[in-house]
Amino acid sequence: MNVLGIDYGLKNVGFAIGEQITNNCSTYFSKKFKNRKELIIEIKNLIAEWDIKIIVIGLPLNIDNSESEMSLEIRNFSKKLEKGINIKISFVDEKLTTYEAKQIMKDLNKNEKEIKKNNHGLAAKLIVDSFLREKK
Repeated sequence: MNVLGIDYGLKNVGFAIGEQITNNCSTYFSKKFKNRKELIIEIKNLIAEWDIKIIVIGLPLNIDNSESEMSLEIRNFSKKLEKGINIKISFVDEKLTTYEAKQIMKDLNKNEKEIKKNNHGLAAKLIVDSFLREKK
C-alpha cells in the first residue's frame, strides 16, 4: 500500500512516496506552490499516479507537544484537502525533521542552494519513515 508523505510549508512543500509492505521510501522531492489550489491539484495527481492509499502529513508541534501556529495551519489545510479526496489523512509529529534533513544534506556535502531547494523532500521522507516504523 503506497503512502504519500507531505512536509507542508508556506512556500515549499516536500513529498515522499513510501510503501507499507516493504517499509521503503525512495522517491522524494520538493516543490514550490503559488497557492493551496495548485498544491491540492498536485496532491491529487500524485494520488492517481502512485495509487496512494494513505496520506501522512508532518505536524510541527511545539517542544511541549502543544499546537504551533503552523500545526494549526496544517490541520486547516488537511480539512480542505479531505473534501476533495477519499483517502485517510494521518499526522506524524515532525519536530525537527527539517533540521534533521538539513543536517543529513550537509553531511552529504550538499551546498546551501541545494539544501534550501530540496530539504523539504528529505523531511517528507523522514515523516514517511517515521510513519512506517510506527505501523510495524
